[in-house]
Amino acid sequence: MKKLYSILLIAISVLSAQTETTLNYLQYDTEVSSPALYKARRDSLMRLTGNNAVIILYSAPERIRNADVDYQYRQSDNFYYLTGFTEPNAVLMMCGNGISVKAGDSTISVKEILFVQSRNPMMESWTGRRYGTEGAVKLLGMEYALTNDTFKKIFSQTLFFSQPLYLYAPPITSDCSGEIRELVSPIQNFFDNAAAHQSAIEFRDVNPLVRKMRIIKSPEEIALIRKATEISALAHNQAMMSCEPGMHEYELQAVYEYVFKKLGAEYTAYPCIVGAGENSVILHYESNRKKINSGEIIAADCAAEYHGYASDITRTFPAGGKFSKAQREIYQIVLNAQKAAINAVQPGAAWAKISAVADSVIENGLFDLGIIREKGKYQAKKFFPHGLGHPVGLNVHDVGKAEMEPGMIYTVEPGIYIPEGSVNVDPKYFNIGVRIEDVVLVTPNGYEVLSAGTPKEISEIEALMKKKGIGNLPLQ
Repeated sequence: MKKLYSILLIAISVLSAQTETTLNYLQYDTEVSSPALYKARRDSLMRLTGNNAVIILYSAPERIRNADVDYQYRQSDNFYYLTGFTEPNAVLMMCGNGISVKAGDSTISVKEILFVQSRNPMMESWTGRRYGTEGAVKLLGMEYALTNDTFKKIFSQTLFFSQPLYLYAPPITSDCSGEIRELVSPIQNFFDNAAAHQSAIEFRDVNPLVRKMRIIKSPEEIALIRKATEISALAHNQAMMSCEPGMHEYELQAVYEYVFKKLGAEYTAYPCIVGAGENSVILHYESNRKKINSGEIIAADCAAEYHGYASDITRTFPAGGKFSKAQREIYQIVLNAQKAAINAVQPGAAWAKISAVADSVIENGLFDLGIIREKGKYQAKKFFPHGLGHPVGLNVHDVGKAEMEPGMIYTVEPGIYIPEGSVNVDPKYFNIGVRIEDVVLVTPNGYEVLSAGTPKEISEIEALMKKKGIGNLPLQ
């Protein structure tokens, strides 16, 4: 008996050591937000919904690229904001009044449970180590965690015994597919049955509450966006230094994406846009297959995503390293518009008024060059058809509001695009597309340009492009 007891102790020790080793492997990154930050957000959400509410959020689905190949997994914004959890097939459940769960021979009450995939050594040897329930508690700071196969039972029991007044959850949309759709099917069943049987529990969409929480960025979020932006700025510098006539657009794209990965960014924040010549006037051009010719202008809109947070920078530069007179004229109007708009950023400023500042500069500039023949009547909008910018955060087009407040982060990105054949426009301006985009943090006293690490003055760009970048190195 004593020998058996010793064997059991050894087995337990080995299992514990293996678990600790796995948890250590899951902590490769050190520049991550603390579990306390995510906990504070969850607590804030529970205060907003009240104790008589059950809150459910679930992870993004895995998406098939083709055949048996998935797209690289990326967590849904709101779920990540509340948990910091990056695995699929997970559900977060919270209730201020408590959720009853069996723990051994007793029943305990907890306010939050993260339902996660179970540990599976065979699957982990194929697709990587999982947190499991222990990792969710130890590394993510969750109060309690269970395997996701228990969600259906706990969800039903909580609605039945707790009798909450409200169920806050995201609507089950058509893009919720695969294993996660099956996992959250009890929520859909509740929707269907509640409508049919006039349930006393009122359903409310949780997404607007979480999006509102995300508008003002915390210091930790600002630090991550700053890091994503610094990486992106360095990539723009290398692209400008590497650019030469005869290259292809995709070669510059490769420079951007190499720098992103080299400096630790997990993803591009959006598909990289590198448009030369006639492609510079296409706002969201993504093919990037054209050969870059001497004399063309290049609009490059590329940025990194770091630890879930996006940046968004655009620079426009000449293929041969020197702007033509016509390119210089259009570029300077856009730069003047951007500078004027950025200078108008301050707490309390209305985004519409900031946009109007840029609109006015562009309209006057185009009129002075004879590109538009009259002011007003939206003539300039033919050549500046998009908005001035957008919030940036967990999403490259993030949540925001109409009036600036400290802690908000916006892009400021005016542009002018003159396609070939534009009516009543001098052909020397054809196929000149210019966009200049910076990431701007609203501060208590005004603003800070987070993307100042990459130049935008004409003289600075031309000086930088005299240098050689990593894209000029031959492959051997």
